[in-house]
Amino acid sequence: MTGINEIMQKRLMDSIKAVPGKWKIVVVDSKSTRILNAACKMYDILEENVTLVENIEKQRQPYPTLDAVYFLTPCRESVLRLVDDFAGHNGPIYKAAHIHFTSGLDDQLFTELNKKFKSAGVSDKIQSLKEMYVDFMVKESSVFTVDPISSYISLYGTDHFSKPDQTLKLIAKQLLSVCATLGEDPIIRYQVTENDDPEDHRPRAPPATRQLATILQNEIDNFCRLNRNFPPPRNPPQPRATLLIIDRSLDVNAPILHEFTYQAMINDLLPVEDTEDGTGIKYTYSFNQADGSIDTKDVILDEDDSVYKSIRHLHIAECTDRLIEEFNKFLEENKTAVQSGDRSAPPKDSAKSLKDMKEMLGNLPQFQDMKAKYSTHLSIAQECLSIFEKHKLNSVGNLEQNIATGETPDGETPKTIVLDMVPLLDDPYVSQADKARLLMLYIVSKENGIFDDDKHKLLEHARLKGEYRDAVNNLNLLGVQMIKQRRKPGEKSLRKKKERKRQQDETPYELSRYIPQLKKVMDAQLSNTLEPSQFAFTRQSDMEPSEDGGGVPSNNPGIPQSGVSLRTTKPTWSKKPSSIPGGGVGGGQSRASGAKLIVFVLGSISYSEIRSVYEVADMYNRDVYIGSTDVMRPTQFVKETGELRLPATSTIKSFIPPYVPPSPPASSTKVSSLLTHMPQMHNSNTSNTHLSLSNLSIRSGNGSSNTPSSSSTTPDKVDDKADKKKKKGLKKLFG
Repeated sequence: MTGINEIMQKRLMDSIKAVPGKWKIVVVDSKSTRILNAACKMYDILEENVTLVENIEKQRQPYPTLDAVYFLTPCRESVLRLVDDFAGHNGPIYKAAHIHFTSGLDDQLFTELNKKFKSAGVSDKIQSLKEMYVDFMVKESSVFTVDPISSYISLYGTDHFSKPDQTLKLIAKQLLSVCATLGEDPIIRYQVTENDDPEDHRPRAPPATRQLATILQNEIDNFCRLNRNFPPPRNPPQPRATLLIIDRSLDVNAPILHEFTYQAMINDLLPVEDTEDGTGIKYTYSFNQADGSIDTKDVILDEDDSVYKSIRHLHIAECTDRLIEEFNKFLEENKTAVQSGDRSAPPKDSAKSLKDMKEMLGNLPQFQDMKAKYSTHLSIAQECLSIFEKHKLNSVGNLEQNIATGETPDGETPKTIVLDMVPLLDDPYVSQADKARLLMLYIVSKENGIFDDDKHKLLEHARLKGEYRDAVNNLNLLGVQMIKQRRKPGEKSLRKKKERKRQQDETPYELSRYIPQLKKVMDAQLSNTLEPSQFAFTRQSDMEPSEDGGGVPSNNPGIPQSGVSLRTTKPTWSKKPSSIPGGGVGGGQSRASGAKLIVFVLGSISYSEIRSVYEVADMYNRDVYIGSTDVMRPTQFVKETGELRLPATSTIKSFIPPYVPPSPPASSTKVSSLLTHMPQMHNSNTSNTHLSLSNLSIRSGNGSSNTPSSSSTTPDKVDDKADKKKKKGLKKLFG
């Protein structure tokens, strides 16, 4: 299965390779830097004869004998800075420019760029101009994100000045980049969030899914008209991908529940922060040194860590077992060397527990790499289990599962949820965030809401602070029925009977019984049972049956025609990943077959939903990708839900600083010559700014460009027509 990070990396690196010349320089802006950081490693770029990676927003030393490969955001600020590089007082600072915009360049900007280069007489310096359509961030092999990160509050908040329409347009343009990068003109289906059921009187979330689907369909149609050879042909041929647009209101449980798999627990329980490139997390942990002392160390957990990648989606119990199993395998392979680590102690053939493993690691100074790898994950697993015990997450988690699934571990209907919940709400050792999550789950589970006085009583028991109380009260903005009206005498109950019994082997752990609704939707799509009444099509022509997970349900034997019930259907893949032919979760490297599935969730996604994507991809042997504007940790989701009624604090932020026309240079600053082709050796008398690119440093000096911008001129009709024709030719990237 091909990761979206690999596809993105190949596109970017191929663009650098295509530029001729022995040596070249890469020039980026603040936003394109993030894209490049996430997809490429510094040493990969340097291997392509790149001497420097520099920021166009900073003052740079001229290299008039080297070509420059530009990766720029198609905005006015970056375009004007590009012009300054070649139309300045001292002439061009590079020999030639090979320009790559991260997405489509506006016609007006293209005309302005063209006119400025012509008026400066440097048009011959532009060797090529391409629109790459790579305007999104890769986080994992199957996960991507788009801007703006504030979309959750913009789309679900009550402040209409947060510009939700502008947010959807920005998301659609970036989803076009996702489709272009994957080489797909997908079938677009969107969750129907209004008029689903006339008998369902719950408040409705705005139909943002339909709006986004319509805007995106228009973007893709326009792109295909300009690029006649898109999507590119494949050998062997593959069916079209499907893109599902999902509203966060589909499943409010998933981002709130405690998830007890390794990656999810780390992000929920430990004080971690995202890495600068957004592809992993940074954590500071304590460990035992060879002399027995304790020290701290910062570690990065991402897909470059093979141990982390192999255990991230395992339940914490399986995770610790896997660590011990792999450690014992190492001991067996290096038995003689291990026993020589501590000659005074009796030899140990294997570790029986995490404690044994920790002690044995302390006696292996000669295996530093192995020791660091296992010590890291051993310490993290122990810290997660310690917090699990301290915060009584066994009791909290079991009650959460009973609430979310509507079943006890024995498959019976829980009858004492409130009686079990009140002691936890009163317990001072249960955190405020966990109490808020319990209450939110309880209200979500009541399809018709709860009585207002009952809600106040529960809030009094929990003694929640303002932000947590607001999070509970704002659930109705996510389509949750909050308040239940008391029935009039003789009125029938609206409660629906639940008929579901769980087989004993469906879930191996009592604390992991809940299955995200998104997983059921993906299963229904790939098994061709997802009804148009639940997920509509943007094109009627796309509703034809398909055996590859597209179109409406077919008449194939064995496929139920009733569609998928997002509340009651039991998925076929709820077995342990190890029972799946071809490998476990995230471990399969076989070539995927069939149509791709792209899932985009408005608002945010959770780590349990990310795990579900890898599980479904393994089960169906398909390329499945998931994206959103943010991957939220549970505490962040609760916090932002509590802010939905507050005034919008800011508009959509730009990563590119405002353009300031440079002043003529008062004096020239001499810069030492390039002594080597490694960026670490590039010295300057000016102060340096470091751009982290996959943990390696790229340097460029501070300050603004030293050349003034050319004045803007208005093109005549003939030039305008010719320029637009030229632009259409440039857009044919797949021709």
